[in-house]
Amino acid sequence: MNAALLQPIRSALSALGSLLGRSASSDAQRVIRPWREDALRGMHSGALTPSRVLARLGAADAGRPEAQFELFDEMLRKWTRLAAVAATRRLALTALDWDITPAAAAAGASASAPDPQRVADHCRDVLRELGRFDEALDHLAGAVGYGVAVAELVWEDARLVDVVPAPFGRLVVDEREPWRLRLRTQEFPHDGVALDEQPGKWIVHTPGAARMGRWFDGGLLRTSALLFLAQSLSFKDWLTYSQIAGMPLRIAQFEPGTPASEKEELLRALSALGTDAAAAFSKAIDLRLMEASGASGKPYEAIQRHCNTEVTILWLGQHLTTELPGSGSRAAAEVHDRVREDLLADDIAEERRTLRRDLLTPLVRARFGPAAAVPHFARSLSQSASTRELAEVLSIASERLKLRIPREWAHRALGIPEAGPEDALL
Repeated sequence: MNAALLQPIRSALSALGSLLGRSASSDAQRVIRPWREDALRGMHSGALTPSRVLARLGAADAGRPEAQFELFDEMLRKWTRLAAVAATRRLALTALDWDITPAAAAAGASASAPDPQRVADHCRDVLRELGRFDEALDHLAGAVGYGVAVAELVWEDARLVDVVPAPFGRLVVDEREPWRLRLRTQEFPHDGVALDEQPGKWIVHTPGAARMGRWFDGGLLRTSALLFLAQSLSFKDWLTYSQIAGMPLRIAQFEPGTPASEKEELLRALSALGTDAAAAFSKAIDLRLMEASGASGKPYEAIQRHCNTEVTILWLGQHLTTELPGSGSRAAAEVHDRVREDLLADDIAEERRTLRRDLLTPLVRARFGPAAAVPHFARSLSQSASTRELAEVLSIASERLKLRIPREWAHRALGIPEAGPEDALL
């Protein structure tokens, strides 16, 4: 049969294969497999220049983001402040406990529909049994910086058995249909496989509203690229400047007609005088040392401080929790830290929508069918508040507002274990 006629059949089988029961092992159904190119990518990085950075970003706009992602990795390796604030933003989300909460009963729901609590318990049990689920959540949280993150759902006999993070460098877009995201594999190293041809197979996390066909320009790392370039170039100039700052200017005068070889020897002697503080000169050489005037300003330090402050504000929404200037205070830092919770709440909401759509929906459909209500993936913001603040809120809610608060939730939120029948009580 013609290969062109077989392609639609292969695509249809691939789309159904992720949810159909098979006798093959889960490894046989995995798309993301170890690939030597993942280890080699980004090992050889030349000096960055504005034109090279622009070329990498332009390649990503054209649908080939490998060089841009290599730039992002290099930025995180070389700029310590960027690595710190990116980790702070990511850990603020992933350090929170997660749970699966049942969906609210829909009006007019069928009596034969499964109990929402039972559905939520099943999803929670399946996800907690996955050995690398927390690793996948950590990878998906990286979409805040990279703009998009993908993970593969591995099914075996209609059961979810693994969630595999997709290396960022494998992502590309379709050249003819740029709104379609694809993943490069060892079998398809250039065009990759189309993710939308395998429903229920992929988690695609894109924080914020990704523009149609522009998958790779929405992350904070791309916004940080200009600041990184300024920081990197100014830091290199600062190191060069620090080698000669404060050293006397060395001037040697020679007679006209001095051979070129002697001039070169004299220049090498002057250089040695700056590093070894010792040199030999002829009496005919007029040597003068001019003391350098004290520098009145520190231009490189100001550029470094500006870049560090701006990138911190970009990622955290504030900078007083990472640096306290002379006029700052701890109270001001705590106020600014509460502004960061707005970003955290948005990260939680984006993650919840993605995981409900791409993870919990196929998990529920494979087990309970289309009539079951899909539960929610939830994280607790109470962990980001101090224990004293949370205790005060609980006291007001229970004593003044007379709200009914589940005892188990209160114990978990405060980090206090429930007492057993034989435990001594305070």
